[in-house]
Parts: sequence; C-alpha cells; structure tokens
Amino acid sequence: MGKRILGLWTVVVALALSAACTVHQADEAPALTGPSEFGLAVTMTAKPDRVTIDGRSTSTITVQVRGPNGEAKPKVALRVDMIVDCRPLLRQGFKDCGTLNAQNIETDADGRASVTYTAPAPPPPPGENNTEQTVSIRATAVGADAQAAIQRTVDIRLVPPGVILPPADTPTAAFTVTPTPVNVNVAATFDASGSCPGQASSTGACLASTSVAIDSYAWNFGDGSTPTSGKTVTHTFTALGTFTFSVTLTVTNDRGVRASKTQDVQVVLSVKPTAVIVPASVTVPLGGRVFFDGGQSFAATGHSIVSHVWRFLDDGTTKTGVTTSHDYGNVGTYSVTLTVTDDTGQSGFATGTVTVNP
Repeated sequence: MGKRILGLWTVVVALALSAACTVHQADEAPALTGPSEFGLAVTMTAKPDRVTIDGRSTSTITVQVRGPNGEAKPKVALRVDMIVDCRPLLRQGFKDCGTLNAQNIETDADGRASVTYTAPAPPPPPGENNTEQTVSIRATAVGADAQAAIQRTVDIRLVPPGVILPPADTPTAAFTVTPTPVNVNVAATFDASGSCPGQASSTGACLASTSVAIDSYAWNFGDGSTPTSGKTVTHTFTALGTFTFSVTLTVTNDRGVRASKTQDVQVVLSVKPTAVIVPASVTVPLGGRVFFDGGQSFAATGHSIVSHVWRFLDDGTTKTGVTTSHDYGNVGTYSVTLTVTDDTGQSGFATGTVTVNP
C-alpha cells in the first residue's frame, strides 16, 4: 500500500472489564474495600483528549470528587482500570495498548486525583490497522458494595502519526444561577451544563460537533475572589449591601478553542430576621426570677436563625440560647433585649420590659 493510514482509536474510561484483554498497568486490580461513597459528585477530564500513537504522547486523566453541597472531598480512594481486548492489535504487530502509570489513587485537599495514560507505539511494517479500536479505562470510588460503587468515564482519541484533524468550532459558554435572587452570605450554585463544545442554536441547543468535547470550565465571579474551575460550582458573595457582579464563564474545548460568557448577577441582602420576646412585659417582686422565651423569633423564607443573644440592662449581664432566665435584685423598671442572627449574618432586635416592685 502506497500510504499506510492507521484508523482512529478511542480510549474510554468505561464500566466493565473485558475477560480477554492484555493490558500493561502499574498494579493488579485490588478487591474493593471500605465504605461505598454515596452522595458524591464525580467528574472526569482527560487533557489532552487526543494523543498521537508514538509510544511517548501522554494524557492526564483527572478525577474531581465533590460532596452533596459542592465541597471538595479529600482522601477519597479511587481505582483506575484500563480495559481492552488487545488481540486484534497484537495480531497487527502492536506490542501493547498503552499504559497507565497508577491504578490506586486518592483525592487531595482539592478533591482531585490523576493518572497518566501513555499511548502505544505504532506497529512496524507491514502492521496496519484500518479498524477503529476502543480501549476502556474506568475510575471507581472504592466501596464495600461493588455494584453500588461510583464509576465515571472519559474519552481520549488516539491519532495515527501524520493524520490532520479538521478545525474545531468555537465552543459556546452558557450557565445558570440558583437560587435567585442571590443573597449575601448564602452559597449560590453556578451550572455550566448548558455549554456546548461547538456552536449552539438560537434556542441554546448544542449543534452537532465532530467529536469535540469541553475540556475545562473557568469561573471569575467579579468580586475579587480567587477564580475557580468545574462544570458546576458554588460561590458565596460576602459584600454587604445590594451589588451587581459580572460573572464570567470561560470554556475551552479539547482542541484548545475557548469562548466566554459574562452575565450580571445581582446580590441582595435578604429580609432581616424578626426577634420576639415572650413575655414582652412582666411585673415581678423584688428578688423574683423571670423566664424568657425567644422561640417565636423567625427568619426570612429559606433562612434560619443561628443565634439568640440576651442582654439584661439592670446589671449588664449577657446570656445566649433560645430560652433563658434572669433574677432581679433591684426595684425599678428595666429593659431586656434579644438579638437574633440568621444564616446570612443579618440581625433582628426586640426589647422587653420588666418592672420590679418592692
């Protein structure tokens, strides 16, 4: 054949192990141990997701693990398997199907862990591959229940030397914010799932793209905070008052083409909580004890009260708790104040009156 063209293969992080496979990996697959990781959000990326079949090109596969509230989860044990039926390739002169540098990994303080895949070397002449071949790799959150263990996938395409890929479209960045309105000191969720690796229609639907995927999502929240990354992230605005921040999402597809979307997000103070003192007014004899209840205080819808602080102006003492009591040892009329603070840091106040008779 005048010009030998190798077909494209696909490296896939998949769910199952083929019974007949020849794979070079760092370790043998250990048995699953430890508790299952329920409630975790696991995502995977491969960068780059196209490597040349030259025995040297590598791709870094990164696993990101977050908890149910979007927080990074450190020290999550993961098992990575590369799975492929190598027999067709071995018959064509390939010595292996690529390698992984590790099989057992653990997430760091940022909830990330990674392994490196190295492409196989091409076969010597007259070896030839005209058939698309799939290599499967899987990442599994280690748990005692293998059927319930979390597994995720990512794709890497192996490109024969000399193959020129067609140009990639410019991606389309899009995101949503919940809940709205966004409140000060309350975490909001920013979701870029509506972004497209290529062009989008007038309705926002992704148009067909030639095997291109989004490789990274970068966020700048416009409030001076440190930029972050991820398809879905949470962010808390702390500036007191009502402000409009320009939030920018930048997406980059696996061909290195990027696009950005800037959207104004209004951040407001929620309604202050309301403090209620029971009893609001009471008369007691000298030396009498009064029991106060702040349990009827309430926060704005969707929020909660996190602290109750009582101040007794007859002697200047301060106490905390939903309920409390105070002894009055002096004749006169005195005020008692209750300050309640909600989960956004806002406070409400109430004042009661105690009359002490001789």
